[in-house]
Amino acid sequence: MTDHRWTPSEYEVTESLRAHYAAPSDPGYWSALEARILAHVARGAHAERWWSALAEMARPALAAAAILVLVAGAAVVHTQRLEARNAYASVISAAPPSVETAARTSSVADGDATLDYMLSH
Repeated sequence: MTDHRWTPSEYEVTESLRAHYAAPSDPGYWSALEARILAHVARGAHAERWWSALAEMARPALAAAAILVLVAGAAVVHTQRLEARNAYASVISAAPPSVETAARTSSVADGDATLDYMLSH
């Protein structure tokens, strides 16, 4: 099976685009366009400025910022609580060294046993 598609020539494409994008032939079009543009500019002189759109977004933006601050604060508090809990758990779970163990490892004199005990911890 062969594929026989029609492809336009470069000339046909150019002429089609020229016809599509050609200026209107009606002489009144340009004066009507000018009148529409001037009317729009005149309305814009008394209408809202670009910063009025920002004023409309101020409340939602402030609300979003407040929510973000609250969530970040809660995360910081949670992290501090976890760190405090982990620190407490590490202190509680650490078994105190046994004096008996230190005394057994020392084979010389009682003064050396105390020194060994102090240096081992």
